[in-house]
Amino acid sequence: MEQGEIPQLTVSNIENIDLTTQYIMERIDKTLIIFCNPISGNQEGKIILDITNHYLTKEKYKIIDFQYLVTIKKYEPIKAVFFNLINKEDNAKGQLLLKHCSERCKLNKQSGLPENFQKIKTLIAGGDGTVLSMIESFIKNGTDINYCTFGHIPLGTGNDLSNSLGFSDHVDISYNNVDELYQILYHYYIAHFGKVDIWKMDLQLDPIDGEVLLNTKNGKVPLTDDDGNIIKRYKRTFINYVSLGYDARVGYNFDSKRTSSRNRNKCVYFIEGLKKICCQKTVSVQKFIDTFTVYDNSDSSENQDSFFSDDVSSNNEKDNNNEINTTTTKNLNNLAISNNYLNANENHKVKFKVISMKTFANNENNHNHKCLVLEGKPCSIIFQNIVNYMSGVKDMWAKGEERLTIGLKNGTNEENLKYNEKLKKMVNSIQKLDDKMLEVFTFDNGLETGLEKVYRGLAKKIYHGKGPMEVKFVETPKYIKEDKKHRVYLNLDGEYFHIVKPILLRIELNRDICEGQLPFLVSNM
Repeated sequence: MEQGEIPQLTVSNIENIDLTTQYIMERIDKTLIIFCNPISGNQEGKIILDITNHYLTKEKYKIIDFQYLVTIKKYEPIKAVFFNLINKEDNAKGQLLLKHCSERCKLNKQSGLPENFQKIKTLIAGGDGTVLSMIESFIKNGTDINYCTFGHIPLGTGNDLSNSLGFSDHVDISYNNVDELYQILYHYYIAHFGKVDIWKMDLQLDPIDGEVLLNTKNGKVPLTDDDGNIIKRYKRTFINYVSLGYDARVGYNFDSKRTSSRNRNKCVYFIEGLKKICCQKTVSVQKFIDTFTVYDNSDSSENQDSFFSDDVSSNNEKDNNNEINTTTTKNLNNLAISNNYLNANENHKVKFKVISMKTFANNENNHNHKCLVLEGKPCSIIFQNIVNYMSGVKDMWAKGEERLTIGLKNGTNEENLKYNEKLKKMVNSIQKLDDKMLEVFTFDNGLETGLEKVYRGLAKKIYHGKGPMEVKFVETPKYIKEDKKHRVYLNLDGEYFHIVKPILLRIELNRDICEGQLPFLVSNM
């Protein structure tokens, strides 16, 4: 085959492919495949799908050729194919088309065609959670997502991912206005190819009393596996962020009050946040976090020396691995796999470690050794991948300047100077979507969390760098409905959970998917 020649599908590939599919695959460079959630946001998803129903349907796909429809004088001949993602039959058709298109893109790459023939632009119209769930569904159904490039059309409440990629945090579209639809899609059509890091979370719970609770309109229900057993170890992939504390608590109470209106949802979220500030005492993360530890990254030698010195960052690490705390060890005696999980990093070099103030105060050995301590009474701790948070709060890491919430105890003057030099370099680092690093920071209280949207720079920094990262928890009580002082809440990409008796939270780059970086469209506007 000559370089640049459009490849022909093999007999095995062409099976079950109709003429419409072939038509789309031959125009991959001009085509957008769009999976739309009609119940997201303020009915924009329904409006988009209603517009598509007014125009031609070629065989089994709804294809809009904007070249013959839009009244805009300057345009590109975009072709768009739409699928209703909550309609099982329509969703299945779209996923099959995407799978075939990824196979064609692979052949195009092998034949040396330009990059725009090697990627199928795949847009997901919905909220932040919809994006990740659809990508996971594509993988499950056999699509090679290395040959896709994803775009997020923001229809949800937060839409932090879309805004981080340079697009709007919401779309405005009128009924039957194909020109407005074209303008929305055109921004994605001309966007450039980029990448976004993808991470995974592994939450270990107490084998006896641990559970993950969802707050639904029908009440609080525990997460269960396919056999109906309560989950004791919760694994998830995420793109945006994971947080523990106040913001997750607000979101958890908001979950059962969600509406179909983005604006009403934002009002409900604001009211819930105000109630927590004014009517309930904020629970400090110091009450439930034992330590935050970052281990070395075995696949790279870059920047893998201990953050300060072996004495400062890894002191007592062996003791902490063997004796996490008395109660946790007791709870794990009946579950060997949990002990193996907790000690998985005992032979790894510790890059960075912070001890909570409560743990520091309760352990007399800490008073005689150099160690980093989490100071104050922060209401939340956030592990952030993208630059947006909480429905449009942008650049919290960059705006935080040199505000810190950690301090060195028992260090000499020389060690303090070394500490300050490395810490300054870390806090002035630049946040990127594709650097395979996370930013970790805290807020002092709920008021500061809310004010960050209008008065920037209130976040306090803890760490910027690679994983794997681990949060070890102190013992927390069993779930009691009346006890609101000891609850631990978790936020994962806008999904909120009450986690009962957590033991360990591990976060690391998800190299199982596209080597840890998802292909995404990044705005040129």
